[in-house]
Amino acid sequence: MVCCMRIKFLVTPIGLMTGNIISARRLRDALLRQGVDVTDDPTEKNYDLLDVHVPIPFTNIAEVKRAKKKGIPVVMHAHTTAEDAEGVWTGSGLLSGVVGRYLTFFYNMGDLVLAPSAWTEATLRARHVKAPIQVLSNGIDLDKFRLVPERRSSFRKHYGISDDTKVVYMVGVICPKKGVEVLPAVAKQLPNLQFVWVGRRSILYYPLRVRRAMGKCPPNVLFLSDVEEALDAHCGGDIFFTPSFCENQGIALMEAMAVGRPVVARNLPVYKGLLANGRNALTCETVDEFATSLERVSKDPLLAKNFVEEGKTALLDHDMEKIAKSLVSIYSSLLNG
Repeated sequence: MVCCMRIKFLVTPIGLMTGNIISARRLRDALLRQGVDVTDDPTEKNYDLLDVHVPIPFTNIAEVKRAKKKGIPVVMHAHTTAEDAEGVWTGSGLLSGVVGRYLTFFYNMGDLVLAPSAWTEATLRARHVKAPIQVLSNGIDLDKFRLVPERRSSFRKHYGISDDTKVVYMVGVICPKKGVEVLPAVAKQLPNLQFVWVGRRSILYYPLRVRRAMGKCPPNVLFLSDVEEALDAHCGGDIFFTPSFCENQGIALMEAMAVGRPVVARNLPVYKGLLANGRNALTCETVDEFATSLERVSKDPLLAKNFVEEGKTALLDHDMEKIAKSLVSIYSSLLNG
């Protein structure tokens, strides 16, 4: 029974794991709505199942070992891979081998590993993760992520963006992996479009490379670091753009689709099953292709509308409430042996 479960979420507040923490908290809230007893108190000792969402700090190893010693099932959410981490923080490329070996060791401690996409599952297998792996989307709160006209007006008024300005926007930490070094060349080809990157910088994330890329951006690029709610960015923008080189799923992209924003994205294997080029998005490889696709979507309202309608259909399998119910079933199976 759901009411008899007590689940502990291991979600430690580590800056490098911001996306993991956000995903975990949203899933926790969905489970609470399902009537599951969930705690994320790191000192909690009384629980039936441990659900781990971050691989660091290293003290998490001891927490997992204590649970397994007591016979408590351990679920690992594989929000992070060595491939996904590379290009995020300074030195991540040089240390990708070490990071990969550590993550393999860590995930192999679990009774079950949950991968947010088939690409992540294949990546973990290639990294010799031997524990059972099941694909389960991180999910998207379709009730929350929808267009709110008041948020759109407020966002644009606050940042001095006129109602008739076409805004191409990006959401995520500013780093090479997310494609910040691609942005200047794309924006220069499209001076009539306003580009807005919503996300924070960090001294851990290639500060010199990031500063250099930001300095090369033309006047039609705006960086915003003080937007507290991602929903405000999605409502305030018009076309979602993600030149990211690697994702484990792409939460911001799914949020944009849910709000009703056409998408132009890099052609990544992780998007298979979610994005269909020419049907619900345009996927590209080069700077010129990005620029051409963004211009095409900005000038063709019917195309943008079709992308939005098809995109919302593709999200149905990622509805957070559906994901939470699937996770309850997974918990039950593990707890029942």
